[in-house]
Amino acid sequence: MSNETDQDSLQAPAYEALIQFLYQAPIGLLQIRPDGTVTMLNPRSAQLLMPLAQQGNLDNLFEVLSEVAPDLRSLADAAVDPGSLVCEGLRIPVLAPTGSRRVLGLSLLRLDTHTMMGCVNDVTHEVELEQQRLASRMRDASRTDSLTMMPNRSAVLERIQQALARSENNALHNFAVLFINCDRFSRVNLTLGQQGGDRLLRMVAERLNGTVRQRDAVGAVQEPLNTTARLGGDEFVVLLDGLRASEDVHGIAQRLIDTLSRPYLIEGVDVHISASVGVVTRAHAATDANAVLQDASLAMQEAKRSGGGRHMLFTPSIKDRATRRGALELELRQALDQRELFVVYQPIVDIADGRIAGFEALVRWQHPKRGVVSPVEFVEIAEECGLIGPLGEFVLESACWQLAAWKRRFGADAPKMVSVNLSRAQLQDTAIVRQVRRALNLSRLPARALQLEVTESMAAQGDDMRDRLLELKALGVTLALDDFGTGYSSLACLGQLPIDVVKIDRSFVADAESNLHKRVLIEATVRVARSLGMSTTAEGIETEGQAALLATLDCNKGQGYLWSRPLEAAAATQWLAVQLNRPALPDDGPIAAAR
Repeated sequence: MSNETDQDSLQAPAYEALIQFLYQAPIGLLQIRPDGTVTMLNPRSAQLLMPLAQQGNLDNLFEVLSEVAPDLRSLADAAVDPGSLVCEGLRIPVLAPTGSRRVLGLSLLRLDTHTMMGCVNDVTHEVELEQQRLASRMRDASRTDSLTMMPNRSAVLERIQQALARSENNALHNFAVLFINCDRFSRVNLTLGQQGGDRLLRMVAERLNGTVRQRDAVGAVQEPLNTTARLGGDEFVVLLDGLRASEDVHGIAQRLIDTLSRPYLIEGVDVHISASVGVVTRAHAATDANAVLQDASLAMQEAKRSGGGRHMLFTPSIKDRATRRGALELELRQALDQRELFVVYQPIVDIADGRIAGFEALVRWQHPKRGVVSPVEFVEIAEECGLIGPLGEFVLESACWQLAAWKRRFGADAPKMVSVNLSRAQLQDTAIVRQVRRALNLSRLPARALQLEVTESMAAQGDDMRDRLLELKALGVTLALDDFGTGYSSLACLGQLPIDVVKIDRSFVADAESNLHKRVLIEATVRVARSLGMSTTAEGIETEGQAALLATLDCNKGQGYLWSRPLEAAAATQWLAVQLNRPALPDDGPIAAAR
């Protein structure tokens, strides 16, 4: 008996110490029965749970938490094995009397069939940190391009704005924004398919990230500030923030162009692209990031118009030109609707006997304020804004109607053909074959009466262009290679093109009498063309001497101011009547009469 008394006396202090610890612990501790009845609750638990208790009653944990954790009772009933976990870190929202919101974390463990032990603590701060991390991840995701994992437009705009703020506060702080566009990517994308195109874009992104290094641009700036980003499609942006000198951007831009121009190995095939880069430096930067990016884009477009594969520095004059081009685009749309466009015709003559072989149709624009506008000013705009289709179809149909009208008036003496230029965009459009067939059917002209002119740079652009030329040739029309000698073809390439006529560029004709080299080139072109069954036409003939020289070189046809400038339809009809010794009758208006 004395032994038991001694043991109890030893256990009593330990138990009291345990109870003391439980009541002083900085976390909430509690003990409950399987039905939720609370058998032990330390002060911290009571403090945390009291805002949830109805009328301050903490006798049963399940009832206290019935509204905020209604599944707790069923979880406890399911955890029947001793040592099994009822719940761990169960989040419990609490609205304090002061109106503040807190979150409790509850963990509950079954000790045996009669007892469960629990721990409750305030996890509000942890929840807030988790929410911040989640919001940060979501923000990062919304600012990241999913294909390349680069920063996207939103992110780079923010960083450009930061660069603008730094330069405003520090007169020595330099930065540059480079807007990069892959030349001819759409054609490569069609060839490779979407997966191949995406792979190419990821490879472009990798090269950009590898080329833009911190030591290339950053001087005294401590924080890494350079940014490479993808805006979408094949458009990328590089922000060089902290340039030692604005002039450094030229070397960096050229290195980017050289790097992006190296072949890309995709599915065992070497793929070649180039890049056009527009550059905005601090000297010409706007005060708004969107405006800076837009200006860099304008400079990139200028680089692309200049042939691509180069960089262009933004200046205010570029923006002025873009503004004028935008206004011209709007006016051109109105011009198509209001019939301000018209066609002029320049004679094509047989050099040997001076007979009229045909006419070349050329589009003009009778602007209500500026007068006659050259196609040099608006055809490129028409291509860029999607108007080249209706514009080209108008010229094609007008030319066919006019030739049909001449055939009705002059009979057998009428010109045998009319020649119409096709732009790059027209030749790329599958609708061109349908448009040509329609124009011939409406005017009832035989296909051989229509000659279509394409530049040698267009004809040499790969299998797609060659296939389109073959489709047109299958209609029975004549195909002419315009401006020969100024593009990418050579005499050796002529046999690979489905061409009937080679048109020798005016730059060769102008110097032919005094420049032996030009004269030899003309002669070689004539001989090679003849050997391939092609005829030749010389452009830009202005003197009798030039015409005589071309006759001795056996060039077939010529056109130029020696015979006539391009003439409106009525004037061309009168000119033709004079050449044919016919009375100058009133013109019957080709389109109006035919339609």
